[in-house]
Amino acid sequence: MLKDSLPSYQSPKSSDFSVEQDVEVNLILSFIDNYISDFSGYYLSLNDSEKENRISDLLVHYLEICKDESKGYFPFRFSKNPTQTKSTKETDIGIFVRTRNRKPIPIFEFEAKRFSETSNNKEYVCGIRGGIERFKRGHHSSHLKVCGMFGYVQSRTSLEWIKKVNNWIEEMAENNTDESIDWTGSEERLIMEDSLPSVEKLYSLHSRKSSNDNIILWHFLIDLLCIN
Repeated sequence: MLKDSLPSYQSPKSSDFSVEQDVEVNLILSFIDNYISDFSGYYLSLNDSEKENRISDLLVHYLEICKDESKGYFPFRFSKNPTQTKSTKETDIGIFVRTRNRKPIPIFEFEAKRFSETSNNKEYVCGIRGGIERFKRGHHSSHLKVCGMFGYVQSRTSLEWIKKVNNWIEEMAENNTDESIDWTGSEERLIMEDSLPSVEKLYSLHSRKSSNDNIILWHFLIDLLCIN
């Protein structure tokens, strides 16, 4: 489904997060809102692969197609595994400004994880490869205040996985003994923002002890089991 214009994105209020919302971030999130629901049908039509990296490749390809076919203003490019100047850690998807006078450093980044019966699903939250944990530690996107995560739902339902994610966050807060990271439990839970066709959209706020600040994460859990 292609639309001729991008909607105005309603981010959390600055009073909720104490973080100034950037115009570029709002434009990126509005674009994703506009097109992410149809990715499930595109992915299933290819019958290609269930592997995380491949799905992320297909998502980047799909979003670039949507960008080229749309008539809206969107001066950015999507890239797989973006590199950074001072970090060897790579997120799964980065977004860059397409101008000569801007250094090619991602202005928005996404980590992606599968939710399936064969995945270590808790890695969405924590662990060596933990998505939220990497953002909290500054291993990902230490230069950014707002980023996101894609959850590729390959079993059960998005609502079931959201409940599990929030339970894992609570467990980390209750059992954490690592002084290099803070888990604050209910304050970091995923909060539902909207229910789109084939996609549940949520946001969360996480402390970064290493830099003494917070990062907002936008979560898009994409149903790859069926077309709604």
